[in-house]
Amino acid sequence: MYTNIKNIQILVSALKTYGVRHVVLSPGGSDIPIVHSIEADPWFKYYSVVDERSAAYFGMGLSQQLNEPVACVCTSGTAVSNYLPAITEAFYQDVPLIAITADKDPLFQGQIQTQKIEQRGIFGECVRASVDLPQCRDANETWYCERLVKEAFMACFQKTHGPVHINVPVVSAYNVYDCKELPKIRKVNYMTCESPKEEWQEYTRIMKGAKRILVFVGQDVVFAREDIDDMERFFERYNAVFAVEHHSNLNCAGCIHTYPVTETQTPKEDNLVPDLVINIGNNVTGYSMKPFLRRHRADFRHIEVDVNGRFRDVFMGLNDIFECKPQTFFHYFATCPEGECQSDHSYYKVWEEKAATIAVPDFDFSELCVAKYVTEAIPAGSILHTAILNSSRIVQYFPLAEGVRVFSNTGALGIDGCLSTFMGHAAATDKLCFLLTGDLAFFYDMNAAGLRSLGKNVRIILLNNGGGSEFHLFLDKKDVATMNENICASHQKVAEGWIKSLGYEYHAVRNVGELEDALKDFCAPSEGPKFIEVFTNLEGDAATTKAFYASFAKPYDVVEIAKKIAKKVLRK
Repeated sequence: MYTNIKNIQILVSALKTYGVRHVVLSPGGSDIPIVHSIEADPWFKYYSVVDERSAAYFGMGLSQQLNEPVACVCTSGTAVSNYLPAITEAFYQDVPLIAITADKDPLFQGQIQTQKIEQRGIFGECVRASVDLPQCRDANETWYCERLVKEAFMACFQKTHGPVHINVPVVSAYNVYDCKELPKIRKVNYMTCESPKEEWQEYTRIMKGAKRILVFVGQDVVFAREDIDDMERFFERYNAVFAVEHHSNLNCAGCIHTYPVTETQTPKEDNLVPDLVINIGNNVTGYSMKPFLRRHRADFRHIEVDVNGRFRDVFMGLNDIFECKPQTFFHYFATCPEGECQSDHSYYKVWEEKAATIAVPDFDFSELCVAKYVTEAIPAGSILHTAILNSSRIVQYFPLAEGVRVFSNTGALGIDGCLSTFMGHAAATDKLCFLLTGDLAFFYDMNAAGLRSLGKNVRIILLNNGGGSEFHLFLDKKDVATMNENICASHQKVAEGWIKSLGYEYHAVRNVGELEDALKDFCAPSEGPKFIEVFTNLEGDAATTKAFYASFAKPYDVVEIAKKIAKKVLRK
């Protein structure tokens, strides 16, 4: 029988799944549930060494002789400290040693708790990974626990071998051993360019057998012309769709801008659910695609393609990691003879038909209206930087000219450096560079508007509605009376004086006519930078956006709703 403590069940099951058979055990109190669960399973070969300092060195010798990872288990307190010399030696010899340390309840850290020291990160830089397991009190913590254990194992014996640390808080009553079967832990397969050809070929059969392949394309992948050719060949071979946003910077056969579909309505059709997901690149702007895929994670296989081989279980059901460039991945599967087949594009057509139902109206003067005019004006081959959240969201509903590359600081989603990042882009190219930014982000980073590197290719559109209208989409003012003051940070700031003093050509815009006039030569070459400050209404912008989203759930006319709500707000 195994312990009834969930995080230990997951750990022991993962040891078996990843083939870690040899375990060095040291006596103690905190580690009893771990020790007993291992010794009760005949699969393990275990060794008893009382002295933890010696036990870790003993484990290192086992690992070197067996040429496989070895685990060492100890109790809490200074027992953990005694592992450090051997862990250090293992680190500098690249030995895959797994230090499993039992711990007391983390709530009592620093509270004079018996045998409770700070064990998290105790080995510092001498481990490839260090994880602290949660208590698995709900489904999310259970997934998180499993994810951490897998990450630690992969850091231990994938790519560069070396020691790792798994700290296990033992909180539940540890005298109960009524678990007959361990939870099933699915091993994450790890592929590299050096993996055997036969293993890569096995995935061609997976591709050919899939009926609905969703390629989830995030930011920060640069596609050359030959890469796009490979993507299109992949699309012709397999029943795939490339789910992209403007920030994906990919435009080829097979691409669908899924953002309008997932953000305006919850996809419910079974035929939209993929049976294989391949994700490349980093974060995305949309909020709803990831939850949609997480809800259906049991229905598809998930392949992560990352040049660094990182363990990124974004949909909570990762199956495979390919440590290679996305370009390498798609070139292989688009050209290998074993993958030769012909797609009927049925999955693409389902998304295409769904996307065609998203009708975007001609909005009255608002942020969405401005986004439409600005995206239409930006010429082909330009650079567009959208400040986070609202600015990135509103451009997704409108097409861009060919070759416009789009960037946004959505990696960590902070407002503090949007203008500075944009100015860096502009300083490195002669192309026209456009920034669409909200007022809070702009005034936060406004000094960057006057950097010495300021060039004549700079074009800034400031959406100034006097605060963060974004937050009105998530909160209701009737519930939070002070929302505009403290959450939306409402203000009366105007950029005009500062911007003119820096030598920008400045335009103030308060209606559609003024916007059209300001944009007439905004994209034309000039001897200096240009700036448009658009004044809209904070609550009116939020109301227009809310009405737009609501129109897809209810049989109302979006334009009429937007007009009525906006006019009501403006009268206040």
